Amino acid sequence: MTDARQIEQVAMDEALRLAAGHRTHPNPRVGSVVLDASGEIVGRGAHEGPGLPHAEAVALAEAGDRARGGTIVVTLEPCDHHGRTPPCTAAIIDASIARVVAAITDPDPQVSGRGLARLRQAGLEVEAGGHADAAEALDPGYFVHRRLGRPRVTLKWASTLDGQVAAADGTSQWITSPEARRDAHLLRSEADAVMVGAGTVIADDPRLTVRLDGYEGPQPRPVIVAGTRPLDPALALFGRDPIVYTPDDLPGPDGVDLGAALADLGKRDVVDLLVEGGPTLAGSLLRDGLADRLVVYLAGSVAGGVGRPALGGLFETIGDQVPVGITDVRRIGPDLRVEATVGRGA
Repeated sequence: MTDARQIEQVAMDEALRLAAGHRTHPNPRVGSVVLDASGEIVGRGAHEGPGLPHAEAVALAEAGDRARGGTIVVTLEPCDHHGRTPPCTAAIIDASIARVVAAITDPDPQVSGRGLARLRQAGLEVEAGGHADAAEALDPGYFVHRRLGRPRVTLKWASTLDGQVAAADGTSQWITSPEARRDAHLLRSEADAVMVGAGTVIADDPRLTVRLDGYEGPQPRPVIVAGTRPLDPALALFGRDPIVYTPDDLPGPDGVDLGAALADLGKRDVVDLLVEGGPTLAGSLLRDGLADRLVVYLAGSVAGGVGRPALGGLFETIGDQVPVGITDVRRIGPDLRVEATVGRGA
């Protein structure tokens, strides 16, 4: 007979699969599977967005009476507070579930251990934390947001193989291939907001929208880190209700206080932030320890000289290097896509 642990592992894999792909921010992506007392899957569910039923409630509703004496497997600790929906702990207890397997404890201060404690107090057998890495990889932005109070920050740029994002005259269209640019739009589609500096807004007049055939999902909110130069209200981004930070609003030593801007975005429920330009903004976020991930598209070309580098600022000495952990390298058309974590895991 199949071991109970193996059955629960299969159920957890299914719960993770169910959760993937849903746009739930600022809520977490969560999947859940209910096993009856004999170990058969009798209920499946995923949280699909704010205000909609949580994954546990969906799975329990499908299971009905078959949940009695069974196990619920969930990718995140069940909540124990009233929000837009009732607490999941109450639904689990009312369903007469005997065992709860949670992939990871919820870092949200409203939950963080309280849900597990409530279930144990009710006499349920509870196991948590055994699938933490997989659960965090499912929705890394959520965990950064709840732990640090700011969005996960992804720096993205496209450059020649020798690190130039534009020629000396400012031209940059197109360094990378159509295949790489399509992938960059997929990356943009995963973000809650896209941040650029004033220089990029003035030079390129971007819209920062997702432009993919058949795309019907939400568009990321534009964010502008402005300088002292005035911005023309006729620029395209001002038709998209941008969030604008100026040195007058959030004064910092070199312009806008970027840490304060990220904290404000966190309060606005921005969970995943994509930073697309320019070199000065990206370099400042990296040096200030505010970047979490890099996604770099390296073109199948060489500039052969100095134009405009990917990151602004002076690289004074070798000790100023920022460690990163390369997590993925793949070929996209004639180009390369390199993904890395900054600091942590490097």
